[in-house]
Amino acid sequence: MTAVKKGRRKFPLIKGLFFTANLIVVVLFAMGYVAAFIPPDRNWIFAFAGLAFPYLALANIAFAIFWLITGKKYIALLSITVLIISWSRLGGYYRFHTGHGQPADSTGLIVMSYNVRLFDLYNWNKNKISENASGLFQLLAEHKPDLLCIQEYHAGRSGKVDICDSIIKYTGLKHKYIAYVSMEGKDKPYGIATFSRWPLTGTGIVSFDDNPINFCLYSDILIGKDTVRLFNVHLESIKFSREDYLFVTDLRNNQEDQDVFTENSLKILQKLKRAFISRARQSRKLSEKINQSPYPVIVCGDFNDTPSSYTYHKITGKLNDAFRSKGRGFSQTYAGALPSFRIDYILHDKNRFTTNSFSRIREPLSDHYPVVANLSLVLKDK
Repeated sequence: MTAVKKGRRKFPLIKGLFFTANLIVVVLFAMGYVAAFIPPDRNWIFAFAGLAFPYLALANIAFAIFWLITGKKYIALLSITVLIISWSRLGGYYRFHTGHGQPADSTGLIVMSYNVRLFDLYNWNKNKISENASGLFQLLAEHKPDLLCIQEYHAGRSGKVDICDSIIKYTGLKHKYIAYVSMEGKDKPYGIATFSRWPLTGTGIVSFDDNPINFCLYSDILIGKDTVRLFNVHLESIKFSREDYLFVTDLRNNQEDQDVFTENSLKILQKLKRAFISRARQSRKLSEKINQSPYPVIVCGDFNDTPSSYTYHKITGKLNDAFRSKGRGFSQTYAGALPSFRIDYILHDKNRFTTNSFSRIREPLSDHYPVVANLSLVLKDK
């Protein structure tokens, strides 16, 4: 009898520990939900919860199932309630669409956004492009975009490989706007590039204070009788080094030396914090430029941030996310070594465009996957 009573006493203790853990997860999940509204440069703690938002959602699902199985339905409601409240936010990570979208009409256009990682420059051999770079050009030729936004663009090497001419050759996009990173008064051979099937009537740059590497291009494009403003943006990255990636991908073995583990962990957290804060400032400036546009807007680019972030929320504003309209599944766009997220986006004016289809092209030619949307421009009432 004594052994039975001890066993009974242990079971409530285990449930109590689970309940405490459940409460902590619910609080962190709530913080992740409101992270979209709290600027990281004012309070960065919420940004970390926002980064973990999809994993916290999975933890809440697991807790809800546990409590339902153990007959504690009222406790299960704790996790179920926060999941229901955040359902729309979770839709930024996963979509249940099963259809293939409606065909584009005569004013339809194919938009592609792609961070090409300098066209795999560091694997070139004596000015001969790598196999991955060749695959990038073939991909562009296959999908035939009408509007192409490239981040981490590179001009080529020593004048022997001209990337711009190659893109025009493979896509037929003759109208372009390219801006290069300028440091200490000198242009570097890398930057951002926009290519269009239609003429550009105006262009400009949205620069960010104290950051010459990240910026945004905008191009006014004449499509029939309508002018559209296309934003091509590349926001602040975390700037992980090779050692950082190795540390994160092998955490279990790296915990043996506690001092080294603590030092490297703090360094990574500092890099994340710095990037959160920088992107918050960049997104506010970009949002202002988007709102000031006299034309219908399309925004493409590598935001380096997730759908639960302040950055995404600020830039999206009243725009539609093509993935949320016609995407399917998870559609992660980062193809690197770390846990993958959707950080590349195609957004558009909700009144002047409709999304016919959206796809993420899972080709490992860069550390990002390209995203493609088929949009229809809604004609103005006469």
